[in-house]
Amino acid sequence: MSKPLGTIWPLEPHTAKKHEILRRYFEAWLPILANTNGRVVYIDGFAGPGEYSRGEDGSPVIVLKAARDHKYKTASELCCLFVEDKKDRYDHLKSVLSALTPPVPSDIKFEAVNKTFNDQMSQTLDGITREKKVLAPTLAFIDPFGFKHTPFKTIFRLMQQPKCEVLINFMYEEINRFLSLPNYSVTFDELFGTPEWRDALGLSTPDEREKAIHDLYLKQLKTAGEYARSFQMINMGNRVDYFLFFVTNNPLGLQRMKESMWKVDPTGEFQFSDLTDASTQLVLSFAATPNLEPLRKMIVETFGGKEVKITDLERWVVTETPYLPKHIRTPVLIPMEDEGTVSIVKSKAGRKRHTYPEGTVLKFR
Repeated sequence: MSKPLGTIWPLEPHTAKKHEILRRYFEAWLPILANTNGRVVYIDGFAGPGEYSRGEDGSPVIVLKAARDHKYKTASELCCLFVEDKKDRYDHLKSVLSALTPPVPSDIKFEAVNKTFNDQMSQTLDGITREKKVLAPTLAFIDPFGFKHTPFKTIFRLMQQPKCEVLINFMYEEINRFLSLPNYSVTFDELFGTPEWRDALGLSTPDEREKAIHDLYLKQLKTAGEYARSFQMINMGNRVDYFLFFVTNNPLGLQRMKESMWKVDPTGEFQFSDLTDASTQLVLSFAATPNLEPLRKMIVETFGGKEVKITDLERWVVTETPYLPKHIRTPVLIPMEDEGTVSIVKSKAGRKRHTYPEGTVLKFR
């Protein structure tokens, strides 16, 4: 498994980026859900000690500070559950949380528990089922060091709750390293929720194996939630840092997560590779001016010779590509309209050229 760590350890750059993605998404998620629900829930499945060796905030503190300092105030109650199974880290987390200054307001409740993620979630979900209730709108952050205590069955049960979303750090390197060891076969059956992972063992190249493992996990997640996307985080040295999988039943949630990804590193020091489409790997930098040629190509391949409403096109971009609605109109549609590769079939009276108001119908050549 992972190299043993002490109670606290240094913060690595890729972890800082991951936490920034979490913070940005949490800040977008909180006002949307809190505006229409009396209670919302954040679950940190592998909370850690709450800080790093130089005093940097861990994910529980990042979330609590983001909620405390959020400019959008609601009457909703936020309940945070921080789950940590290592006793020394749990004790350290408790001391960090108790010393948080300024303290969080009374409408933010938080609790740390000394259990495994799977045990805590099984207990919580069993209780909800027994009482015939549903979980309040929930964001669950699952960020393990390895691959134990994260069975697919538990993630599936979480996603059956009406308003639950899950962000998962998938530890591919360790999974790949231990995949062929017989004493881990039951663990991997539980991790993937299927014995199909064994099919990857006979693949001849590392790239084929990586793709097979990734695609299987993504396929499983798509049985749990309506929308599932994956992002491979790589640095400029072309080294893989980790996979992030995000699962939601809400297209707006998917859009907000992708916005968080695009904003996370304007310096361009990191990139992400969107691996959701098994036939295409799109590598995108976080630069302010992204390469949109792949998006244009995908639009033409999907809608060539067809008519499509602008709202349907934007929804397709959100759910089926790594791009965002803002990437469509000015940078893609305007040049295509000038070239004559897209025409306006229908629009509101008095439409100005280079505008695509709601109700506009486009046809791509």
